[in-house]
Amino acid sequence: MKTVVFSPAALARLADIIAYSVDRFGEAQAEAYAARLTARLETLAAGAGPMARPCERLMRGVREATGLTCFREGAHYVILREKPEALEVVEIFHERMDIEGHLERLMRNEPP
Repeated sequence: MKTVVFSPAALARLADIIAYSVDRFGEAQAEAYAARLTARLETLAAGAGPMARPCERLMRGVREATGLTCFREGAHYVILREKPEALEVVEIFHERMDIEGHLERLMRNEPP
């Protein structure tokens, strides 16, 4: 089983999502959402369950997002980079965000 690691940007985004969820929907709902996300990441790290898909599927104008995969959880897309020893959570985007633009910046290694 691989280790799940979060980039600083993904960790900050996750904290924002949880804080927003607590304010908007309550602590129980926020905890349930975080638990679903954690369970999915653990499943992927173990190499089981539905696998993440290449991010090219989210790209309309740019067809290349080499090395990045993603999955959807609720209203968010979780962007991953698989490494030999770890599954890195690169970023988490809300479905209403400019995902294509963010993916282009990630591919150029630019900050969000």
